[in-house]
Amino acid sequence: MEAEIPVEAYLYKDKVMVWDEAQANQLYQRGSFGKPLSGGKLQLAPLEALYLLEGGKIHVIDHDMGEQIRFDELLARLTKRDPDLMLKYLVYADMRSRGYVVKTGLKFGAHFRVYERGEKPGETHSKYIVHAVPEGTKLTPTELARAVRLAHSVRKDMLFAIVDDEGDITYYSLKRERP
Repeated sequence: MEAEIPVEAYLYKDKVMVWDEAQANQLYQRGSFGKPLSGGKLQLAPLEALYLLEGGKIHVIDHDMGEQIRFDELLARLTKRDPDLMLKYLVYADMRSRGYVVKTGLKFGAHFRVYERGEKPGETHSKYIVHAVPEGTKLTPTELARAVRLAHSVRKDMLFAIVDDEGDITYYSLKRERP
């Protein structure tokens, strides 16, 4: 079996881009990675770029310097814009490694929307809304109720991904119950 050649991605103005149309299509079709743009380009979310880089699926090249960027260097650069990036990355990578497709959950007030294994965004609706939380965080009953009600209103299950100090993740599902 032939080894897969990593896709070339470029860090350009704080965005990770795949400019080659064939490589962009490969990433998007095989794992629903990125957001397709005009001209066959693909923009990878920071978490997607980190996951693919760590897995050896892409090489990231600094557009201005022309040099390849290592995982820890890319993480440091992207963390400047999002201090919670590592917390979210641990959850993202865990869910991806389990076969789920993970996309941003910003419009649902959470970190992620998650699709069942084998399902693709745009062809079906996500099943879960997931919010990453460091262990020891105190959430008020109001915050929990708001998250669960929102998830219920859009027909999704609400999961809280609790990340402990060792990076282990425990998922808690909360549902709205009516007496």
